[in-house]
Formats: sequence, structure tokens, C-alpha cells
Amino acid sequence: MGGSRSLLALTFARGVRAGAASSRSGRGSFASQTPLPLASLAAPAIVLAAALVLAASAAADEPRFATTVTDINRVGLTLSNYGFFGNNFRSRSPSLEYPLGSGYEHMSRAGLWVGAEALGDDGLFTGVTTAIVDNAQGSNGSFETEFTPVGNGLRQLSRIANSRFYSPEAISDQDFLCSYNDQTVRDPAGNQHERHRPLDILVEQRTLAFSLEVADAFVVARFSIVNQGPALRHVYLGLYSQFVSGDKNAYSTWPPSTGSGPGSWYYKTRAEFDSARRLYKEHYCAGTPYPEGCQFAYCPPWAGVMLLGVSPGRVEDKTVSLAWWTYSPGDTLRDSDAELYSILANPVRMDPRDCVPNTGCSPIMVMGVGPFDPVLPGDTLHVDYAFVAGMDEATFLRNADFAQFASDIHFVLPAPPPSPRLHVESGANRVDLFWDDSPEHVEDTTSPAPGHLDFEGYRVYLGLDRQNPGRVAQFDLPDTAGFNTGLETIRLETPRVFDGIPYRYHLSVPGLRDGFQYYGAITSYDVGDGQVPSLESGISQNKFVVVPGPRPGESARGVTVFPNPYRVEARWDRGAQVRDHYLWFANLPRHAMLRIFTLAGDLVFETRFDGDRYQGESARGLYDRRQDLDTSPPSLSGSSFAWNLITREGQAVASGLYVYAVEDLDRKAVSRGKFLVVKSDRESF
Repeated sequence: MGGSRSLLALTFARGVRAGAASSRSGRGSFASQTPLPLASLAAPAIVLAAALVLAASAAADEPRFATTVTDINRVGLTLSNYGFFGNNFRSRSPSLEYPLGSGYEHMSRAGLWVGAEALGDDGLFTGVTTAIVDNAQGSNGSFETEFTPVGNGLRQLSRIANSRFYSPEAISDQDFLCSYNDQTVRDPAGNQHERHRPLDILVEQRTLAFSLEVADAFVVARFSIVNQGPALRHVYLGLYSQFVSGDKNAYSTWPPSTGSGPGSWYYKTRAEFDSARRLYKEHYCAGTPYPEGCQFAYCPPWAGVMLLGVSPGRVEDKTVSLAWWTYSPGDTLRDSDAELYSILANPVRMDPRDCVPNTGCSPIMVMGVGPFDPVLPGDTLHVDYAFVAGMDEATFLRNADFAQFASDIHFVLPAPPPSPRLHVESGANRVDLFWDDSPEHVEDTTSPAPGHLDFEGYRVYLGLDRQNPGRVAQFDLPDTAGFNTGLETIRLETPRVFDGIPYRYHLSVPGLRDGFQYYGAITSYDVGDGQVPSLESGISQNKFVVVPGPRPGESARGVTVFPNPYRVEARWDRGAQVRDHYLWFANLPRHAMLRIFTLAGDLVFETRFDGDRYQGESARGLYDRRQDLDTSPPSLSGSSFAWNLITREGQAVASGLYVYAVEDLDRKAVSRGKFLVVKSDRESF
């Protein structure tokens, strides 16, 4: 590991600050099965119970198709346990979103291909097992995959010491593991026009994501392909993908359509292949000439996929191919295994620049590598790809180079101390932050510090910029490094305890504006050494969003509405769609019934408010569980409610004067008031 630190020093010396990567521990979970109750003395009940037990046993044997989304760094990538990546734009949750939380999507779908000459019951055949072929957006990826899950989902591990997913088996800050095979014979379905013939392979898939700043813009997909049948020969591995970038926040409906927002999504793509890096790269491009006609500012990031390595052997000794065609589901030129195999085995590297933006061309790509020959029963092949992104081309290429570097050292990257566990409370024009001291006790076995304890201090970030909240404070140990502020000014005399964990530090940040969303985090950093500079934990390990506002009983003003009058361009609105707008009711009782009426007395909206449970889910512009995966739900004051200006009939409220009534359910008192809504004629639903 000492050698790894030396190699990393060379990379960090390029001027890349080794610091606050956007990362947080994932929140993936899987449904558990509830045991069926046995019992009944009556014979019919015994028969019924037995039938239920048999049914439960059969259900347990059924494959469970599952997906999750990476969220430990700045790449939000949908994964599945059947070889499929992306979400095919079925929902607004991240498909391949970068930066996570921005709404910039870069890939509709991707999936593993494995091709070989195999031996079946009726002799030799050429087979290709595919996780995906061309299909319409919004289609169900599990319907056409030729892989079948083994097990019940995706397992998450983390090398972050205070993560609930911590495991010494973890390689990265967020590992997802799953297995699937191709042994289920499948009849033709959808655009899979040919009956599937199994190659008898098992795929063990592991994705890796890191929160170091130099590694926060890629997710690695590692595939181990185990031959569980007769010998295979001339084996080729490949990754199919459809990269296409745009801003999903600009579309009023989803999936995107030509009639919503800025129009068609799929024909505005500039694709290139960097042969030396084995890197397929893509950027939004509105049209020719390139680059003047591209309008890069609409969707600035670059994204792509990179072949990192294979084993046995070296990728440099294999044939790496790049094939592309314009999207054409059901095309008879690519609907048989023989035709798909010829794509994998063709050594040509086609130039995707021939797909001219905004001319009806939407590129589909397959990057293949092989041959592996022979692959005997029990043999395992390994191939690693990286999904990479960057805010501009130079950064994108630097991120790709670091992904290759990480692969070359087997992903043994040094780790800073983890971010602390964090509790956030909202108050009037302020935020109160409480955190624990767990980072101070985590050993870094690569560090020469005494006892391998190289913790140095904490950095506090808070600001209105979701992607880059500014640093507002720093506290470090009184030693020979840093500012030597010490930790005593923030240490609590008596720790606050939340969920059984003592929080020993507290910082109050005043001077904030009520009703606005502030993003922040508290990171940890180490002292560094002669080989590696100081490393800082990732911002998104505990990244939060908080909305300042008076707590229950903190203000004597009574119930208020702001802004009043509400105009559709309120600064906190996302602004594009009707359901993204909202206004605030503040100083509500902790338990209340809120009703809104027209001046004529017609009930427009009502809701029961519980300040202990409300998390902003009433207003999509404030918090959307499908999209806002870079933070937990917002921390609110317990007396604030965001109304999205949608009536109880599901319609956008009209301009006009409205009356509200707030009933305190504990004290049985009622507060009343008025507010004005001024709508815009330019908004879309």
C-alpha cells in the first residue's frame, strides 16, 4: 500500500486538490419477506397453511429483478442485477446523471453482451447473451434481458468505517454486488427475435464508486464471467450503450418527447472514440457546425464509457472494437446471435463522428474485447468498464485517466478519515449542526502517523449552490499543521444524543434567509505525509439540505405566508414546471389542519400537518424522492409547510386572492389570513 501512496502522490501533484469529493453513504434497501404464520387445528386451515407455505417457498425460488442507484459520489447511475444499466428514462430518477442532483442526464441504457462459440445438445452454435438490445425509451429492461438474477437483489458494502454498510470486504466507498446467469431458455420477446440459447455462464457483477475528489466522477463496473458448462471458444465481451445528454428539468413530461420542453432528446449528440484510451465520449450538441452550433451551455458535462482492463491476459494484447449504428429497434440486420456476434468479433473501430447531430442519427455503441480462447469449464474471465463524466472536456479526460490509474493499482486507493455522523436542525435565520467524533478514531494503515491515527480536523460547508456549497468554518487539532484552532470552541459540555449516538460538537450558523434551501456538509481531513498530501472526505457522505425557519413557539408573529404576494418567479423555485413552484406557510402549530379557500368560500386545498414527520414531500420543487438522491430529505423547522399551488383536484391554482385557516389540533385555536397569487402565462405543467 505504501507504493500506492507514492503513485497517488504523482497524480495529486498535477494540481488536483485531493479534497472534498461529493459522496455520502447509500440508502439502498431491499424488501424482506415476512414469514407466514403456521397454525390452525382445523383440517381445512392446515391444508390452507400448507398451501401458503408451498406458495411462499415457490416465490422464494423465483428470481427477483432489482435495481438501485449509486449515490456516493457525483455520478448517479442506475444498476440492476441482470446486466442492465440506466433506467431507460422510465422515471426522473437518475439514469446516468452527472453531477448528481443537477438534472443533466447522459445515458438512456447500457448492458453487458457475451458472445462465444459453444456446444449445445445439437452440436456447436454461435451464441450471444445480451442484457439489452435496441428498444423504446420507457420499456422494461427486465422483460428483454437474457440474463436471470441469482439471489434476491444487490448487496451494498462500504470501506467507510462509520457507514452502516461498512465491511472489510469492501473495495470502494460504495460497492454493489450481484450475480446473474444465462441458463434460463427464453422464447423470443419484444425486440429479442430469436430464441435464447444459453452459453451456461454465471456473471458476478461488482460496481465501485469512490468519494475522493479525483475519483468522484466515475463508477466502475467489474464483470467476472464464469463458464459453468462445456468449453467455450472465441469468447468476446462487450458493453452496449446509448449515451445521449440533455437537461431533464427542461421537460414538463417524462420520458422526454418532441412536444415537451426543448423537443426531441435523442438526435442532439456528438460522439467520439478516443482509441488510445479505449474511451467512448459523448456531449450534447444541438446541431452543426461543430462546435459552434452545439450550444454546449445547455448541458455542459461530457460523459462516456471506458474499457479499463481484462484478465486473463492484458487488454493491450486483445482486439478492442467499436461498432455503432443509429437507433433502430427491430432491425433485421441485428436480430440474430450470428449477427450480434459479428459485431463483437469485428476488429474495426468505427468513427462515431459520422453520426451528425440533429440529422436523425441517434448513435448506439458496442465496445467489444476478445478473443478469449479457450475458456474451459470453471474458468473465469474478467472485464472492467468505467462510466466516466466531467464538467468540461479537459476534466473529463483527466477523470478518465485517473480511472485507468486506479484500475492499474487494483483500486487500492488511500482513504481520508470518514465524514462524521451529522444531525441538522433548522431555526429562524440559522442552522444548528451537531456531529460526532467517530472520524478521530479511525485508523489509516497506510499512514506513518502514530497509531495510524492521522485525523487533523473538520471543515464545514454551507451555501445556496447545490453542487459547490462554500466553506464557512474549519477546526483542526492544535499541532504542527493547519490553523491550530483546536476543537474546544465547538465541543459540547454534555453531548447531545440522537438515535443512541452521542454528538459531541455543535456549530450554529446565523444570518441565513428563511425559506431558502441551503446545502452543506461537514468533512474530515487528515494531516498527510511526505508522499501524499492531506486528504479530505467526501462532501456527499453527509451532504444535507436545510431550510431555515422559526421552530414551533420560536416566533410570536403567528401563522404567516411568504412570499406574499407570491409571484411565479420566486427565487427558490426551480421555475420550469408548475409542480416545481411552492410558497411557505410558517409558524404553524406542531400539529395542525391547514385549509385554503377562495374569497367565495370554495375549499381549494386542505392537509393535516405534522411538524415531527413532514419532510417537504408536498412540493416537488423542494424535495423529490425520485431525483434528489444527493441529499437526505430536507431538514425543516417543524413549523413550516411548502404548498405547491396545486388544488385538491390536481389543478394549478389560478391567480387571485385566497384565504387560509389553520386549526391548532392541540389547542383547538384557529388562525386566519390572506395571500395573493400572481401567476405567469409562460409556465408549463
